[in-house]
Amino acid sequence: MRRKIGEIIFLTVGVPLIFMGMLEAIIRFSGIDTEVVKSKNFQVEIPIWASNDINFFAAEGIYNRILDNTLSADSAEWLKYFEEAKYVHYKMKPNISVYVTNTVNRAELEKGIKVFMKSNSEGFRTEEIAARKGENVYRIVLLGDSSTFGWGVNQDERFSRFLEDKLNSAQSSTRYEVINLGIPGYTTEHGVAAFDHYALKYSPDLVILSFGANDGKPIPQRAKKFLKNNPWIEDLKEFLRNFSTYKLLRKVLLSYYNPFDQIRREATRRVASTQKEDPMEPFVSFQEYQRNLEYIIDAGRKRGIDIVLLALCCPRQYLDLMAKVAQRKNVPMIDGMYVLIQSVQDIQQEIRYPDLARYYKNLYGEERLKNRRLLYVTNDTCHPNIIGHKILAETLYNRIFAAKIQPSP
Repeated sequence: MRRKIGEIIFLTVGVPLIFMGMLEAIIRFSGIDTEVVKSKNFQVEIPIWASNDINFFAAEGIYNRILDNTLSADSAEWLKYFEEAKYVHYKMKPNISVYVTNTVNRAELEKGIKVFMKSNSEGFRTEEIAARKGENVYRIVLLGDSSTFGWGVNQDERFSRFLEDKLNSAQSSTRYEVINLGIPGYTTEHGVAAFDHYALKYSPDLVILSFGANDGKPIPQRAKKFLKNNPWIEDLKEFLRNFSTYKLLRKVLLSYYNPFDQIRREATRRVASTQKEDPMEPFVSFQEYQRNLEYIIDAGRKRGIDIVLLALCCPRQYLDLMAKVAQRKNVPMIDGMYVLIQSVQDIQQEIRYPDLARYYKNLYGEERLKNRRLLYVTNDTCHPNIIGHKILAETLYNRIFAAKIQPSP
């Protein structure tokens, strides 16, 4: 009897497990790409992480331009260096070092200029820093979107690096570490998760929040529901992502779904947003935006963490709301785009950063710069260029740190 029971268990449990184990080994050693999906329905490769509704909005702009034939298909190549992630939905793949096409700058794109991206072991574009803070160390954590991430500039050309270098050149007894946790497409919803699950482990003294550019982007209500996944679902998905079999099955299933149909229907769906069927709403509403900012401010203060709000490329209503939160919570706020705009004349006249000003004049031509003066400080009138990042670092230093730093005796 016991032998019969053992045989039944082996046949019903053991054999399927052995089969699945063999299948897993075959897939892993075969070299089958389980990270990218492509089919007869759509010929442009799409990373698995970007193929679901809640993440696709982060890549939508690139694919729109590919469909319009204003970008080549390989312009989306940089997306494959990101992956799904627990809590924050997606971030960079860990420990990568790559050069990618600068898709936000048409002139650099035409010249084939690429930018360098490097991630640490956690999948963020920042240096490898131990969680435990050393003596006489002041830590700054940046949470934000593509402007904080530094899309369009090299690793060492971002305001996080410029700020760290400037702080550490002040000959103070304090050593400064700046940790950049910005990721393209992030909203304050991502920011709350990144604050709770990543920023706090570094015991920061200051957190700089820079969100708003993506918060107001319309997405389907059904997609927004996935923002509030149950923890056990997140844990299950995280566990399953360890298996190539699961990823291959997802790839096969997703190959029958054309995410580009979503782009083509977008105009129609926005018109239909007043209807009951699949209405659109902001990724983060005004109330949610305010709540998220206040949550991080309050949670930070309970731990002795200072907060600074930095507005970059925010829609007017979100910018105004950020200003109200800053005033009500008595935290510093810097309108980064206003600072950049105010700097344009000095850059144009080569009073500040003359070498870089001449670089951009040669890149664009002075005639184009007359019509789009923001290209002196941004890549695309939104994302800061090298000059823009230098100005932001300088502004943060002067407004937040200059009066506090005491030179070493």
